[in-house]
Parts: sequence; C-alpha cells; structure tokens
Amino acid sequence: MKLFYFSVLLLSLTACKTMDAVQEDISDIGTSLFSSEEMDESAQDAFLKAQEAFYEADRVRKQHSQLTAKERSLWLELEEDYNVLLATPSKATEKESYFSDTTLADGVMMQSLQFIELVESGE
Repeated sequence: MKLFYFSVLLLSLTACKTMDAVQEDISDIGTSLFSSEEMDESAQDAFLKAQEAFYEADRVRKQHSQLTAKERSLWLELEEDYNVLLATPSKATEKESYFSDTTLADGVMMQSLQFIELVESGE
C-alpha cells in the first residue's frame, strides 16, 4: 500500500511546475492519505500542526533569498524529516527514536521554529 502512495506522490510531483504547486499537491496527497488510512485523531492533529509549521518555515525561507550555510543545513534536515513524516502521517505521534522523547511531528515543529528564529535573527 505504501508503494502505491509513493508512486502517486512521484507522479504528482513530476507534473508540477513550481514549488508552491508541489506543496499543494503534497497537501492534497496528505489529505487523501487521511481518508484512506486508519489514523487516530491525535496523530492527524499532530501531523497537521507539523505541516503548518513546515509551511511557515518554507514561507520564511522564500522571503530570504540568501541563506547562510547553517540555515541551509538546518533547512535540509527539516525538509528530510518533513518528508519522512509526510510518507507516514499516521506515525506523527510516534517517537523519533528509542532514545528520544520527541515525536516525529514535534521534531518537525521544533526544527521549523529553530529555522525561523535563525533566519529572522540574521545570524
């Protein structure tokens, strides 16, 4: 089943022309995943909050054309973690690792906040 969603994601991404269109398509895919996958309400809420935080960080990234090496590094890490969350939204409330108390969604939200603060501070 995951292979099906992954192939749908790839097909929809290749037809997009802009990053905004990609995000809209990804959001639509996330919505369709919720409707077809058993998911508790807390996981769905956590996923949606993480998605909102990621979009805000992306908005800030677009406003600042020149990112420092530290900002680019943090953005790449955030984007990678968000893609993991996007691939498995039902696991939004699961821990990132055995050694962490942070959930996948919490991690994306914290990284988004760190990225926004770093870019806004101008360091």
